[in-house]
Amino acid sequence: MFNWRVRVQHIAELIKENEIDIMAFQEVRQTVLKTYPATSQLDEFKSLLPEFKWTFSRVAGEVSKPLNSYWYEWNKEGLGILSRKQIIASTVINFTSVGQTDTNPRIALHAKIRLDPSTFVNVIVVHFSYDRHQQCSNAEELMSYISTLELFNVIILGDFNAYTDFPGPMDMFTSKRQSSCFIKRYPNLSYLIGTFKDAWISFDNHGSTGFTFSNMPEPGLVNRPDRIIISKNLTVKQISVIGNGLAYKNNLYTSVLRNRALTVIQTSYDSFMGRHGYSCFHDCGPHGSCRCGVCIHGGNKLNCNIPDCNECTSWVFLLFLFFVVSFCVAVVTLFYSVVKALVVSSRFNQELVWDILGYRCCLFNKGLFLKIDIVPRKYKSKMASFFVICRLPPFVLMFLMSIYLFSLLCFFNVIFNDSINLIYSVLPEEMFPSDHLMFFTKLSL
Repeated sequence: MFNWRVRVQHIAELIKENEIDIMAFQEVRQTVLKTYPATSQLDEFKSLLPEFKWTFSRVAGEVSKPLNSYWYEWNKEGLGILSRKQIIASTVINFTSVGQTDTNPRIALHAKIRLDPSTFVNVIVVHFSYDRHQQCSNAEELMSYISTLELFNVIILGDFNAYTDFPGPMDMFTSKRQSSCFIKRYPNLSYLIGTFKDAWISFDNHGSTGFTFSNMPEPGLVNRPDRIIISKNLTVKQISVIGNGLAYKNNLYTSVLRNRALTVIQTSYDSFMGRHGYSCFHDCGPHGSCRCGVCIHGGNKLNCNIPDCNECTSWVFLLFLFFVVSFCVAVVTLFYSVVKALVVSSRFNQELVWDILGYRCCLFNKGLFLKIDIVPRKYKSKMASFFVICRLPPFVLMFLMSIYLFSLLCFFNVIFNDSINLIYSVLPEEMFPSDHLMFFTKLSL
């Protein structure tokens, strides 16, 4: 959801710091359109993690777009694997839809990964249904797949949507007791029940819960849907949940604000280009509203569609361009006045300042410029007026430019006050730990 451009950097850092070899992702957004290049969120790790040469991702279904959305990117989502070890074979497992409430297509990804010339692991990434009946079906079909292929060194990981009050699907993998999921379609799988172990439970975590859900400040972390299930011959050497939101906030809060500012500017440009509709890439949740591509406090009552959002109209974009150009001109002129003051104070010929700045070349030489016939006379006179300003005494010019820059910044804060407040209206969910957690384990054969 929030601030993907910042979070992808954060995820890459977590992977590096913990020396991860194989990463599994759920709800991987992908762009799949006939008239647009196919892209995936996993593609954005290529420059951040060049050592991860192997990726495998597949689309599961359509993304539920908010009403009136005008964007078309990231229209699909699915599962993905990122690996620094060689993926030698990969398969998509399509689960049967049997639930009463969950209409989302469900899949799993199976990748056979070579650890060394003679050692392989079978990594299966899942995102089970939240419908209890279909959860049982997902577990049964996955067990059948493992049995049919006689897989060994199996690691099943992902979002199992596991509930504390409904352990049946997990019991099929990890417990010898009677599962509340009855194996009806595949009765010959009974021998596989309990042949796996939950990596978290099998390791002494000193009372840690391993909770990773929910991503809302209230009620907070209350459940453990994200799990790693492994064959019993594998040994857990280390296991942890890392990436607490407090560290994320302390280290990347400024980056989040910068990303929100760029989003507001982009949405202002969209307004200028005549686009209409809902501007966020996702729903802002029960406590947030979408304005100008970012989520703010206030629930859905503050939602607005561009170009009707006052903070990012086409005029806001034009005014922003004006201030950027004016600011750049003022900064360059101020820099010129400083250089000129240094030259004067050193008792050099004042004309040396033009040589220092490279001003005597044909592209900048005011004399040559004013002699060119193809330049209209009215522009020559305006340029000549500007060069008169540049010939002011350096300390006078420095003083004038300092006053101008200060005034420009004051006017900026007044004119863009609403947009600035929008940028700083960060939802607590954007910094809450569950949105930035990684569940990982170190295994040995």
